[in-house]
Amino acid sequence: MNDFERLLNSNFPFVEDLLSKYGEFFPLACAVKINDEIAQIGTFDRNEKPESANVLANLKQGLKANQNDYRTVMIFYNILVKVDQTNEKKDAVAVFAESKEEESSYIFYYPYKFTQESGLSWQEPWKEILKKEIFNE
Repeated sequence: MNDFERLLNSNFPFVEDLLSKYGEFFPLACAVKINDEIAQIGTFDRNEKPESANVLANLKQGLKANQNDYRTVMIFYNILVKVDQTNEKKDAVAVFAESKEEESSYIFYYPYKFTQESGLSWQEPWKEILKKEIFNE
């Protein structure tokens, strides 16, 4: 199993639980450390209700500052995303993923919806390929 799979498998159930219980969540990060351990990473700016964009920026800044400690990093966040040519926006979990071993970074999108019958249900995911942000030096 590669690092991306390990991080998804270890953190996606927590994200799914947060969505099911609260309908939302603040961005959260995790990483595979150089010694192969999985680390959970957070940030706190003394604001009890921070803007998600600020949390996301702080997580990326912290991961970049400590990049020598990590082999692979991942950030999970809630987003509204356009899913097709209709420009319809849907809720999705976005997962920013970057590894020292990969040439690019990725955002994996997992659209979801809540229904009366089944609660949280997932739709077809996709990914976007981006330039590296954390391990780009």
